[in-house]
Amino acid sequence: MQMSTSSFQYSPLLPGGETFRLLLLRPWSEEESLQCSIEQFTLDEAPRYEALSYVWGDPHGLTPLRCGERGELQIRANLREALTALRHPQESRRLWVDALCINQADDDERAQQVLMMRKIYASATGVVVWLGTRTQDVENALELASNLRRFSHLVDPVPSDHRASFWELSVPRAIARAEESGEVRRSLFAISELADLFDRPWFVRIWCVQEVVASNNAMAMCGNLEVPFADVIAAAPFVLKFRSRWFTGKPLEFWNTIALQKYGNTPFSSIEGSVGTLEKILVSTRDFEATDPRDKIFAVMGIVDEGRSAVGALFPAGTVTEAQGVTALRNIFGRVVGALAPLGRRYTPKLLKVDYRKDVMEVYRDASRFMLRKPPRLSDVLCQVQHVRPPGGDSAWPSWVPDWSKPRNTSVFGGMGIFCADAEWIIQHDNGFSPQMPNRLFLDGFVDDRIVRVTDVFIVDVSEDLELEAAWSQLFDWPMIGGVSLRHNEGESLALAFFMTLLVGELGQILYDGQVKPEVAQNMSTPELRAILLQDAPRLQQDAAAFQLLRCHGSASQYPVEMSSLRRAAEEGVAEHYEQAAKANSFGRRLYLTEAGTLGLGPRVTQPGDEVVVLFGGRMPFVLRPHNGHYLFIGDSYLRWANVMWGEASERVRGGMACPFRQQTFEIR
Repeated sequence: MQMSTSSFQYSPLLPGGETFRLLLLRPWSEEESLQCSIEQFTLDEAPRYEALSYVWGDPHGLTPLRCGERGELQIRANLREALTALRHPQESRRLWVDALCINQADDDERAQQVLMMRKIYASATGVVVWLGTRTQDVENALELASNLRRFSHLVDPVPSDHRASFWELSVPRAIARAEESGEVRRSLFAISELADLFDRPWFVRIWCVQEVVASNNAMAMCGNLEVPFADVIAAAPFVLKFRSRWFTGKPLEFWNTIALQKYGNTPFSSIEGSVGTLEKILVSTRDFEATDPRDKIFAVMGIVDEGRSAVGALFPAGTVTEAQGVTALRNIFGRVVGALAPLGRRYTPKLLKVDYRKDVMEVYRDASRFMLRKPPRLSDVLCQVQHVRPPGGDSAWPSWVPDWSKPRNTSVFGGMGIFCADAEWIIQHDNGFSPQMPNRLFLDGFVDDRIVRVTDVFIVDVSEDLELEAAWSQLFDWPMIGGVSLRHNEGESLALAFFMTLLVGELGQILYDGQVKPEVAQNMSTPELRAILLQDAPRLQQDAAAFQLLRCHGSASQYPVEMSSLRRAAEEGVAEHYEQAAKANSFGRRLYLTEAGTLGLGPRVTQPGDEVVVLFGGRMPFVLRPHNGHYLFIGDSYLRWANVMWGEASERVRGGMACPFRQQTFEIR
């Protein structure tokens, strides 16, 4: 994230108060190049200014920016384009630009300014979101975005309208009628152009999230074309439906969340200014990019519960509908803790402090350890580990620490908060927040089973058919249709267990059925949620049977009994519904078979010999690999065994009741 400078030397920021720098951009004339000056102010006494939100861009091809008599700074091409477009013809314009107003060569100053960044954007009279150059396609896209926002407020959803059909049908039809009458300019033809706009680099830069969340008045700018940023972001739900993204965590889906929260009056946290817990935001922003990988953590601290208040850092996540008395108690305690922090500074837990002297692994490790220790002390953060290659070898990176600098390569099970293999509390043995061996994790739990067979990794494009015969043959020595008459461990047919495992069981109902919304499911008690899901399970099983019937080529004469049974089960099923859900949930994962004959869906690096374990505090089972007297962490898993997935097995182990499992401590490196 460092800038190379020529001649210009930064003066140290003045001590005391919240001091920062502002850039004064000089007016232009035909003969003049870009010129500016840089001055220091405190936030309380600063003159009116705007803040620039932009992408740093290609570090090559630097050009000089004259800073008065103090010399030159070297700036990148994208910033030069933005400053050129922002420069007024006759008067100076005061701006805050991170690359120029922060001494990027001073790690301590960077850390101090990062803590102020939310306030800097919130205090600005406006935030300019620089999206790049102006083209005809951009003009068409912004026209459509403006119409989408306008008519989404004018159209009332009919009782049968759910959110998908509202954006796919109701709003576009209203726009089409307005276009036909001449009320608005034609813009529906620009759907692809609007989708392309969301592919511009700004929408994947991690810092941009905080910059617009904190803003009071944001304007999107392409060349000399300006529109309210609310118009652009309000189109995210429409583009999301158009794109049919695979799984949660893609940038477009997170911007849809921001659209709902900031511009749709749908709060996602009980803490003011927060968009959720650090753990949830790290899931949602996994595919965002940062020039410095440490900023995947630091850049969101100003908009998450843990960074906004002591309440968010020390208490379990609250809900926007929790009782007033609970909220009051949380806030009173938070004010007491916050008062103990140094004057004028926000309370920040030690493990989450912005410190650019740490390397990337240390930043990610400390954040992971904090999330494991924060009440209610669950291990959901471990579900974000996604190895591309088998862990171990000479790597100094602990296998249990997620690498948030790498994009997501599969879905995250535990982040949905649906299952509860063990959802009580973690039992750790690592000497509190400052363990003597910080790269090692000591957690209690029990081994459920050992993996004996695995399939190839499932990677199926949206346009490809999901072919499962090869995967079946890697697990079993008989044809797939024969599995209709064989039994799995809880009495269901082996074939049905195979197909339901690819859906991740009940999680497939939550994500792709629409009967129970994920945010509602997370606030339900376990018995209540299970009861609802069990009622709806037959329909999902019918879809699975319909898909299997579609793939059973030439089996009618060889297996007449099984085919007859399958036809009855598939009578009302929709094969396409199953296929879409199975593709998404199994993407980047392997099916496996255990010694006891139980099916499961594990990480892409799963191999025979790995163990399926339940770690106390883990909503999902995990796959661990025995290695030289300790364990390597492989990733989260789904096991087609209700007693394990819904916590009955864990209750027996914790309670010391008779069961085939025994509690042990796992040393994970």
